[in-house]
Amino acid sequence: MFNPQYSITSTILSRIAEIAEIKAAVERSRVLPLNEVQLRRQAILRMAHTSTSIEGNKLAEFEVGKVLEGKAVRASQKDILEVENYYQALKLISEMAQERGDITEKEILKLHEIVVDGLVDKVKVGKYRPSDVYVLDDLGDGREMLRFKAPDASKVKKLVDDLLLWLRTSKKEDIHPVIRAGILHLQFVTIHPFTDGNGRVARLLTQLQLYRDSWDFRKILVLEDYYNRDRMSYYNAENRAQGKNYLADMDFTTWLEYFTTGFLVEARKALEQVQSIGFGKKSKKSEQIFLDRDEIQIMDFLTTTGRITSKDVVDVLRIAKRTAQLKLKNLSDKGLLKLNGKGPSSYYSIAR
Repeated sequence: MFNPQYSITSTILSRIAEIAEIKAAVERSRVLPLNEVQLRRQAILRMAHTSTSIEGNKLAEFEVGKVLEGKAVRASQKDILEVENYYQALKLISEMAQERGDITEKEILKLHEIVVDGLVDKVKVGKYRPSDVYVLDDLGDGREMLRFKAPDASKVKKLVDDLLLWLRTSKKEDIHPVIRAGILHLQFVTIHPFTDGNGRVARLLTQLQLYRDSWDFRKILVLEDYYNRDRMSYYNAENRAQGKNYLADMDFTTWLEYFTTGFLVEARKALEQVQSIGFGKKSKKSEQIFLDRDEIQIMDFLTTTGRITSKDVVDVLRIAKRTAQLKLKNLSDKGLLKLNGKGPSSYYSIAR
């Protein structure tokens, strides 16, 4: 049974208190639908860039943007594929978040399958590692130093099952969502369930957990920005709690101090973004845009895909094609969407 050990220090407590205040302010802020969708698109781009960059991907943010738009960039196929895969995984967690259930093993394996597709041997895709792993530091002179030895491969499934069980029970115990997300993040990378892709899957799961706990900050919070700004601090924060070998009674306190500090930094940035585009900078006409539930779902779909067709709307809303076309035209008439192309190949994108 997984029973994480940690203390709520004054640092953690003060960070969470301010995070909660910012969350309330972000949710209260009046933001035009188009602006909110654009902020979410920017967040998706930054997540795809920073989370892969942490793992050594060399694409710059503007190049990641081109990849997401289907444009060609001069880079290694591996770097391009890593970004494309992560983008697909981000779209999937957005879909998963619609269901408010608990994270499942099936979801974890599916995310891993998408993240490493085409990057590792097929026998390793969506499968737990078959052997032990050692995380090494490159000392730069041909030598390597052991940073961390993950738990035995034979224990991986049980440890993942215990982590998922704790996530379910901790919700009933009213453990704060930020604490739950932080513990999920570190415990997952500590278990190191896969041969490759553990960090990316851990960050995706952390995001998914926050989405399902309604701590998503309008889906514009990008925790990876903080980690990527100083990757060594990120790795050191994990390792300070882990030590060199897996310990069932690992103390999460130092990690939670790091995690809540980074969370607060990015929450402040999210609030600044929302406040900078609030009402007052648009005409009276544009302020009168209101969306119904179906239109909000359409705009949410666009947040992660960047484009939408009438067929997509049929699939998302389960409505007739003609009704879907009318909904898209209505959003276009409101100035939120732009029609691209003609005939069967036409699609809508976010109006700029």
